[in-house]
Amino acid sequence: MASAFVLQVIGTIVLWTLSAATAAALAVVVAALSLHRRRFVRGPAEAFITLTRGIPTSLLVVSAGIAALPHAPPSWLPNPFPGTSPGLAGVAWAVTLALALGSTGHLAVILRTGYLALGTPRMEQATVLGLRGTARLRLLARESAPATLAPLGARLVHHLHNTGFAALFPVADLFGWIQQRAHETFDVSRYVAIGVGTYVILSLLIWAGFRGLEHWLRTPVPLSRATRPRVAA
Repeated sequence: MASAFVLQVIGTIVLWTLSAATAAALAVVVAALSLHRRRFVRGPAEAFITLTRGIPTSLLVVSAGIAALPHAPPSWLPNPFPGTSPGLAGVAWAVTLALALGSTGHLAVILRTGYLALGTPRMEQATVLGLRGTARLRLLARESAPATLAPLGARLVHHLHNTGFAALFPVADLFGWIQQRAHETFDVSRYVAIGVGTYVILSLLIWAGFRGLEHWLRTPVPLSRATRPRVAA
């Protein structure tokens, strides 16, 4: 039982990591596009944010899983999901993508709000300092971190809980293990308590990671060559 439990926990961590990373990457792109000056670029990005925020994640997961279930995964598709059959890797990836879409709009709004909270003076200051490209992006990200990290951490904790929807399909995860053991043994309270404790621990780890990142970003750092203001000759 212990080995099966560990496998299911690892499966949940993999689901969370892959889907959260995908959601964060999509959110950065969509948030940037939603701030574009041109309406034909900004409009579709805004619509995408509204759509992914408005559709329940459970509906996205059910739709993606049902669509992928009848199809065998292609041979080149990797199966990084512990405890999930290779024949169901396609379903696992579909569920992962659906979980990512369920959080993309929320993360995009958080990132966009943090960026806009900087205000025009700070953005102009970065321009006056002569910062370009990654140096400017790094400075603005650090400046907006106090407004974004707390809600980002909260959303990603909620994202962890959404991974439980994977139990609707034969994809190995912690919530599926709780259901299976409770049905097999009828010892519902015991396995629910184990599951609750494990989810709380994983949630605390995510929270602690973001709190640590907040503390690190608040520590002042000297300007590097890339971020020092350029002085005209």
